Amino acid sequence: MNNLPVVPAQISDYLERNVPPQARSHARARVDQAGEMRLKPEGKWLPFTAEQWFATEEVAFCWHARVKMAPLVTAVVEDAYEGGVGRLDAKLWGKIGLAHADGPAIDRGEIQRYLAELTWNPVALARNPALRFAARDDGSVRVWTGDAETYVDLRFDAGGDVASIYTETRSFGERGPTPWEGRFFDYAELGGVRMPRRGEVSWHLPEGLFTYWRGEILGLEWDEG
Repeated sequence: MNNLPVVPAQISDYLERNVPPQARSHARARVDQAGEMRLKPEGKWLPFTAEQWFATEEVAFCWHARVKMAPLVTAVVEDAYEGGVGRLDAKLWGKIGLAHADGPAIDRGEIQRYLAELTWNPVALARNPALRFAARDDGSVRVWTGDAETYVDLRFDAGGDVASIYTETRSFGERGPTPWEGRFFDYAELGGVRMPRRGEVSWHLPEGLFTYWRGEILGLEWDEG
């Protein structure tokens, strides 16, 4: 790849430990997931299964999930950033529209989701020329693309693995920009790379922490570049 940015030492070390050279030719990742999510802080946890693909050479992904809303009631949800546009769609049984969202705030939010999930798409750290990095005084690394406000901070544990991500510029509906955090656990080898098997995602609301998504990676496949 040409024109790749210089990365901080934390990223170089992370790649050295987790992504062997022979794995860095992959152009696209596909993961299978299972987990649960909820729509409000006191809401019921809803089980889901999902497939997600990520590009490694550009900012692009699509999460396609089936969420069990109630007995015999399933919603099909797609969360995506494709062709420079973000979107969120939910349809009952994949046919009847429940929700749709797009626009500048959605675009930024979906880009930030891509950045947050680089732990599940680590080849992009080595291959994606759109990513920019800056080491920070607290030991984290800020990664962004486009404008500098479209960022997440990668936070590392004592062993040098990404343990969490954090940003204050992702919008939570009508609340606007709200602190947003993801945490990662159980690093293991999948598809020839080392990555966390589990994760959870939360909003930091004035009334308290709202964890709304938690899931597990069941498998990983790669397309060659």
